[in-house]
Amino acid sequence: MFFVTMYRKQLLKRMRTLGRVFKSNVSIWTPLAEAFNARPMQKFNFRRQDVGLFSVPELTTHEGFYNLRDQCISKTDHLIDEALSQNRQRKMVEIFDDMSDSLCQVADLAEFIRLAHPEADYSRAAENACCAVSGIVEKLNTNVKLYEKLRDAVRNGDVKPTTTVDKLVGELFLFDFEQCGIHLSENERNRIVILYDAILNLGQQFVTGTSSPRMIKKSLLPSNIRDLFVSDGDEILVCGLYTDSLNPIAREMAYRIFLHPEPQQEYLLNKLLSSRDELNLRKFVGFLLLQNVHYVVPQLTTPTKF
Repeated sequence: MFFVTMYRKQLLKRMRTLGRVFKSNVSIWTPLAEAFNARPMQKFNFRRQDVGLFSVPELTTHEGFYNLRDQCISKTDHLIDEALSQNRQRKMVEIFDDMSDSLCQVADLAEFIRLAHPEADYSRAAENACCAVSGIVEKLNTNVKLYEKLRDAVRNGDVKPTTTVDKLVGELFLFDFEQCGIHLSENERNRIVILYDAILNLGQQFVTGTSSPRMIKKSLLPSNIRDLFVSDGDEILVCGLYTDSLNPIAREMAYRIFLHPEPQQEYLLNKLLSSRDELNLRKFVGFLLLQNVHYVVPQLTTPTKF
């Protein structure tokens, strides 16, 4: 009994000693280290409000892009009515500036989300909004009544006194109108609008196709590298160039497959180039017929005037 008691005391003493040694060698993480090393956990904050993408209230869901599109169309129509009104109270350059701002706010945001958002619903809704706004811009660029109102305000004076900057901005707006073929016949203007819309859609389809995965039969690849790629039944999906792969054969195969000529991509590119060629030709020929084509160019010859 005596020896058992002594053994227990010795064992307890050793455990206490080991405990002190263990505590003296343990490193305590800082709050920053704990944040980086902790497992990710979903946190629920019932007081937090979803303010939408980039704090845009409409963009709490992807459907908000349709609301932004409709709001943009409505505001643009209102500004067009104001510009064409006989009782206009503001300067034309102010109305045009508001019009440009309302269009760009939606178009720039939609274009970024279309390219960067990982969810397909957001990308599709953003693409829809972007195409709608681009269509509005091209129709505005061929609106003869709007062009004539702006030209009259710039050349003959506006309803309110204008500054040198106002006049220069007005001249630049006129220059944009004429670059888009405002002086052409109605049929030519309509054709230019159609070409602009086609170029926009073809360009977006082509860019989307450049990042789409390529598919190839699994049997066409060497058996020792098949497991390095994503497989779908009897087919292999190559989603990129695999530049980070340590296997040179895998990198070579990915390069050859992903960059292999695609008939659909080639068709889109040829269609895009031919549409741009026709557009530029129509605009250039019409632009040469314009009597006062040089009226704005001399103003941009010196940096101070610019």
